[in-house]
Amino acid sequence: MDELAPPSPPPLAEAAKTQQMGELVKDYAAPIFRYTVNVVAGAFHFNRRVFSFALGITIIWFLLSMMTSQLVFFTRPICSLPIVSPMIPFCHWEVFKGPPPHTSAGRPVHWADYPKLVDLQTKTFDQLLDESVRNEGLALDVKKAEMASNDLITLVRVSDLKSKDQINERLARFVDDARGTGRSLHSLGAKINGAVDS
Repeated sequence: MDELAPPSPPPLAEAAKTQQMGELVKDYAAPIFRYTVNVVAGAFHFNRRVFSFALGITIIWFLLSMMTSQLVFFTRPICSLPIVSPMIPFCHWEVFKGPPPHTSAGRPVHWADYPKLVDLQTKTFDQLLDESVRNEGLALDVKKAEMASNDLITLVRVSDLKSKDQINERLARFVDDARGTGRSLHSLGAKINGAVDS
């Protein structure tokens, strides 16, 4: 078996290979690394004006926001005066109007928009009236079905059907449900009409 194994290389050949690899790295890797650093540095050098401009805008924005907050702090008492505030244009800006009033519990006060509420109520009552007209027709249809089912119960009772007791029981249950539904629809219509009239 020892005859089949390749002979091991002499230790000097391995050292020479390692030395060659080191020289290759020195010859190629170092210039590639320098080139990459030069490209990245050039990109930053090329974009330094853009970065400077962005930094300048950020600093100006920060200073203006600080100045605005100080201006609001000093002018809010002036803008709260009822005689002076209509004469000064910046008092109409939302920033200078001051915080909204609060309740005793510390929650902000919300005012109702009465015209929108009236419009919403009108639309809702119009929809209810339209639906109540449809419900009256539906209640009439349910009443007709109840009466027809009562007649059918009578016919089944006098018939020669083998399962007439089961059919009568189911029909009677349907008649009871139809009667309850008709009463509920009639009551709903009366409540809707009462709400619209008041």
